[in-house]
Amino acid sequence: MNDMVLAFFLGVIEGLTEFLPVSSTGHLILFSDFYKLPPEKYNSFNIIIQLGAILAVVMLYPGRFKDFLDFNQFKKQHKLNALHIGIAIFPALFIGFLSRHYIKSVLMRPEVVVGSLIIVGVIMIILEKIRPPEKILSLDSISYKEALIIGLGQCCALIPGVSRSGATILTAMMRGFNLKVAADFSFLISVPIIGAATLYEFLKSYSDFSLHDLHLLLIGLVTSYVVAIIGIKFFIGVLKKLSLTPFAIYRILFGLIYYWILINPK
Repeated sequence: MNDMVLAFFLGVIEGLTEFLPVSSTGHLILFSDFYKLPPEKYNSFNIIIQLGAILAVVMLYPGRFKDFLDFNQFKKQHKLNALHIGIAIFPALFIGFLSRHYIKSVLMRPEVVVGSLIIVGVIMIILEKIRPPEKILSLDSISYKEALIIGLGQCCALIPGVSRSGATILTAMMRGFNLKVAADFSFLISVPIIGAATLYEFLKSYSDFSLHDLHLLLIGLVTSYVVAIIGIKFFIGVLKKLSLTPFAIYRILFGLIYYWILINPK
């Protein structure tokens, strides 16, 4: 496959799946495995192009990010502020940093992704059946305690295939969040945590990329940005009408199909 076409497809996968509860990392790992892409190069590539997806969130929620930079917001009662975001991302940043070598060397494997896709898909269907009544109906009614609980739930997404948005939305749902509010909060906290991971990966591996690779990175970034905007709007639309079940079914079916591919290699 041509390098430019490959960069485009990786950008599409990243942008489309980053904010859906289906695991962008898992999809990229399986795509790379299917096409036998060298992990020493494409693992870093796949992380760096996430920058395009998080820029899409900033574009779609400009007012919120402007508020986060206003230090007077801390004086306002019942207002989502930057401290909520900091509390929510700290657990995953801390645990992710400590376990980064284990995750890369042990967990980033197709078998782990397939198992996570199927298991979390089943969990999504079960939790949808037993979800409590909605009591948190707006972003500005989220407490620091709820932000921390969602942050702890987000740590599950350090396992490839679980899905960061899936882990945060499911945790929020079981705390009585309206699904739209849960998704919005998940999108907002994705910016600093994915941004930190992207910056760390770029600083660590930028010397491994040639000028040609930087050109491919740009293609992946722009593609993931455009597709992420479409993906976010699509996800919100589905949540309003159908909830999480379609994504759970997709996870299970896709996981089973790729399991069949794993046990029946070419």
